[in-house]
Amino acid sequence: MADPDPSTTTDGSSSTDADESPFRAAVTPLFEKVVALEVDAREIEAALAGGLAGGFQAALVLQLHDTDAIRRVGAIFGAPTLDGGWITMLALGALFALPFSAFVSSSIDSFVQKVMMLSSRNDYLRKLLVPLLQRSALTTTTLGLGNGYGIAVGVLFSLFLMPAWLTFAMGVPMPVPNVTGDGLFGILPWTLYGGTLGLVYGLILEY
Repeated sequence: MADPDPSTTTDGSSSTDADESPFRAAVTPLFEKVVALEVDAREIEAALAGGLAGGFQAALVLQLHDTDAIRRVGAIFGAPTLDGGWITMLALGALFALPFSAFVSSSIDSFVQKVMMLSSRNDYLRKLLVPLLQRSALTTTTLGLGNGYGIAVGVLFSLFLMPAWLTFAMGVPMPVPNVTGDGLFGILPWTLYGGTLGLVYGLILEY
């Protein structure tokens, strides 16, 4: 009598999805790393380093787009100059990075599950992601999470927090929410900030 197929259960269903198995193998080390992580000084240092790197990149993009835009950022702390804008962007980059560890911990499971689901339906996405995850699972994942985190920070800061602060605290009238061209463009530097934050954070913790 032939041995039963080990890939098939008694009800005839496949015990392993052939499309997902390479992806599952790639993300297994990621879950092991996440379980081993603890909120300690190293995570804080990784977040701050990523925040400063991201803040630098965001400030550069903002200045290249419009020098007045980065001066307006400096005006948050009463220093509407290029130097004031750069210092403010770096300070905000570090400040916004502090909750990133908690965001990663709370979001990583659902994020990986969604990526796995999408990759099981798209051969090109799977071929792109599996090698990346096999090489640097945590960094690849925190990069993706960082981009989403940066978009959220950009919407909150550029559309609401900065115009509200300038209007009510500094006496500089701005629309709230600031859905002008400059306000919407302000989301882009913070999206890049989030990606850099996630990349640096993952690299420091993974290597």
